[in-house]
Amino acid sequence: MTFARFATLLAALAALLAAAPARAFDATWSGFATLGYARSNSDYTYLRFINRDGSFNADSLVAGQLDLRLSPQWSATVQARLAPAADSDSRWAARAAWAFVAWRPDNDWLVRAGKVRLPLYLYSESLEVGVASDMARLPVEMYSIAPTNDFTGLFVTRSFTLGERDLSVDAYSGQTDATARLWLRDGLAGQVPAGAFFKTVNVKVKGLVLTVRDAALTLRLGVHGTTTRPVDGKGLPVGFPWVAVGPGMGYWKVDDAQPGPPIQYVSQIHNLAVTAGAEWQFGDGWRLAGEFVRMQQRDTELGSDSKAGYLALFKRIGSFTPYLSLARQRSSDGVLGWRQQLITPTLPAFIPGAAQSNAAQRIAGESLYAFDQHSLALGLSYALSPTTKFKAEWMRTQVGAASAHFDVPPGQPDPQGLHVDTVSLSVSVAF
Repeated sequence: MTFARFATLLAALAALLAAAPARAFDATWSGFATLGYARSNSDYTYLRFINRDGSFNADSLVAGQLDLRLSPQWSATVQARLAPAADSDSRWAARAAWAFVAWRPDNDWLVRAGKVRLPLYLYSESLEVGVASDMARLPVEMYSIAPTNDFTGLFVTRSFTLGERDLSVDAYSGQTDATARLWLRDGLAGQVPAGAFFKTVNVKVKGLVLTVRDAALTLRLGVHGTTTRPVDGKGLPVGFPWVAVGPGMGYWKVDDAQPGPPIQYVSQIHNLAVTAGAEWQFGDGWRLAGEFVRMQQRDTELGSDSKAGYLALFKRIGSFTPYLSLARQRSSDGVLGWRQQLITPTLPAFIPGAAQSNAAQRIAGESLYAFDQHSLALGLSYALSPTTKFKAEWMRTQVGAASAHFDVPPGQPDPQGLHVDTVSLSVSVAF
């Protein structure tokens, strides 16, 4: 959907609302937008769009939200968002980020049904609202653990008051279709094109989240379970068998058409993620925030088993807030080991079909979500008003063994040991 069609849709909804009976319901319009520019000093493209050419696509978006108060107990919310498409690097798309009906029988209970935000992170509720955060970009090492942040299902919240603290317990269950993006450096001539490719999976989710808040401290702890299966019905490999063709020579069988033992598949995989986050305001404008996740992968050796987290320190000085953040993301040794084995050529060129076999192995390795990187960021936000915020950030990212966040240019080496500096500038508004 183009920006013009998106604007036309919002205008049509506004006209429909204006024509509705005056006392049918109370309606409130709101929205937010970010115009962001990011540029790095590398030809290895970061986060789909960021390289030495610069891009407005990495952080820019616009969203409009309609809240309807149907009665004292019932309400509905729809949020439409326009941003780079999840299944294409060359176009923008509009989608419904939120679309739910809420029932609040009393002050302690809230039940929502429909499309809702997953409570994965400390800042999940304001994830894309730029004015709600001082960081130019929430640390990707932590905030990339899920391919999507929304789901369709049921979300139940029970709230308590414990002295000066508010406590809430969230339980949720539902499903979503998520598009995963992967990058192939060279592809396979005549069969698999090089560059970005997209794979859609269905994810069933459920979880339990505990949040405690007072004037100075917010704590959040969550346990989340997922069941993932490809929408095309194809099985997911558990691992790849080794096929020896001579002393010290062989290949990893990554395709059923290759000779060798059969590849074992499962129809779906299960993940268990434990997340923890805290934000502490400890006086004189100082604030400390951090989050951590442990993602456990089951059923396959080729999944997203990993750990990630960050720590950020802020100091508010009038309308300015400088900050420093450190972030880390690392897949398990097993996942990193599989990727290294698969992207390393194992057949010498004189063996017939060696080039094709090595290329197929590499594609299988590049299809893994394997990460080993850390980043250091120094930034500054300036609140022009409660609804307008400017941000600037310098970030250095270092890759260890691997990082699927980087697109490797054709024919170039993998990004082990890569250092990339990124400068980001943005303005965010809420209206």
